[in-house]
Amino acid sequence: MGVLSRVASAFRLNSGGNNSFEAAGNGRRLRGFNPSKNHVNVAIAAAGPTLVARARWLYENDGIAGNAVDEWTSHAVGDGIKPRPRLKKERKAAKAALIALFMKWTDEADAEGLTDYYGLQEKIAREAYMAGECFVRIRARRRSDMWTVPFQLQMLPAEMLDLAFSTSLPGGNFVVAGIEFNAIGARVAYHFWRFHPNDTRPPISTATRDRVRVPAAEVLHVFDGRQGGQIRGVPRVARSLVKIFGLEVYDDAEIERKKTAALFAGFLIGRGDNPITVNDDDDRDEEDTPIAGMQPGAIIDLGNDRDIKFSSPAEVGGSYEAFQYRTTLKICAGLGVPYSIVTGDMTKGNFSNVRTAIVAFRRRISQWQNNTLIFQLCRPVWIAFVERAVMAGLIELPGYNEDPTEYWSCDHLPPRQEWLDPAKDIAAEKEAISGGLKSRTQSVAERGYDIEDIDDEIEQERSQAAGRAMPLVFDTDGTVPAPVAQQGRAKPIDDPEDLPDAA
Repeated sequence: MGVLSRVASAFRLNSGGNNSFEAAGNGRRLRGFNPSKNHVNVAIAAAGPTLVARARWLYENDGIAGNAVDEWTSHAVGDGIKPRPRLKKERKAAKAALIALFMKWTDEADAEGLTDYYGLQEKIAREAYMAGECFVRIRARRRSDMWTVPFQLQMLPAEMLDLAFSTSLPGGNFVVAGIEFNAIGARVAYHFWRFHPNDTRPPISTATRDRVRVPAAEVLHVFDGRQGGQIRGVPRVARSLVKIFGLEVYDDAEIERKKTAALFAGFLIGRGDNPITVNDDDDRDEEDTPIAGMQPGAIIDLGNDRDIKFSSPAEVGGSYEAFQYRTTLKICAGLGVPYSIVTGDMTKGNFSNVRTAIVAFRRRISQWQNNTLIFQLCRPVWIAFVERAVMAGLIELPGYNEDPTEYWSCDHLPPRQEWLDPAKDIAAEKEAISGGLKSRTQSVAERGYDIEDIDDEIEQERSQAAGRAMPLVFDTDGTVPAPVAQQGRAKPIDDPEDLPDAA
């Protein structure tokens, strides 16, 4: 027998019992752990509608789940993720024109006319977290329909794309979960319901339930695909849904127990020789006597014998708070939002612990912003804006026909995160810039601003303050010598020439 044959034989002998990996065994500890081996797309198609419905219910009815969704949205979007084109200095005029035109377009961006582009970002981020995904359709408009660039964005919820719709099409294309793919697996179209399948208006009929094929170039699909080959989203609350609902049921039962305990009542029990009667002609006995409802101080008559006992409901003791805290911690871990942010309870940790949790949370938010929301929404919207602005003749961009990618390149600045300890954080920023560990451009971008805008404003303010006694000088841009920056100054300097030499 050759070497390869012996290895293959040994592999067959050892693979039958999964002896090499205890986690793959079927012993006592893992006997009931038999998850499905279906691909994630099959699991989503089967469970998706129920998960989305339950996630929406929890958002509207459960404080923990609802606040987690809103806090995630607030940190991810804030007052909006704003674009800043990455154009060279010689394109400064084109950059300013693009930003000015974009700011005008944001007011007309919403196809429903209920908010602006940044309000749409908030809705889309909330929907993508709560339902697992959100669709945005780019709706072309006539030039006469709008004051600015003629296109709008229409937000479509997850239910508008039927998870159960999968079929093969002529020509080699196929549809899976409402998304049409070509032979090489690229998305080519989305088959949306004409109207929401569970809405009451317009009336449900064959005509209104027809699907509409929308080319993929006109659809933005915002979702966090966490597994390879995943094509539809999963509500973020799915990891904690069972725990959240179980805690809701437990809380309701505890509230009822407390209400019952507050009804301190006495019970008259036993049976005597003289039945209770209403009058001499009434032959009803105590079994027909109406029983009084429980209420504070009530004496409930259950018979003639005047033996009385008082209710004494069992107390939960100190286990309630501990159980609530640990369960809520696990729920918050599943939701991806720190306990202190979801509950508003800052008493469970010191400043350092809370700060550490918030820093980690911001890192997760930044990851989602850049890899999901910016990549799947903000970048395509900016490209669509630039293309349509040029085609509509609203702006002239030199060299656009030769290389449009120069104008498509754009930074998207998330909202500035509030400082946890402003004095220490700003001092650390200044030290990093002065020590050459980071640039002013990077520091300004992290605060949600564009350095060119800030420099232009500072230059304007310096020009206005040129004739004043106190010029505008900073210790991070070289206008103040290093010794002065370190020593500080207690009073204004009347003349820049009064500054000591760097030596």
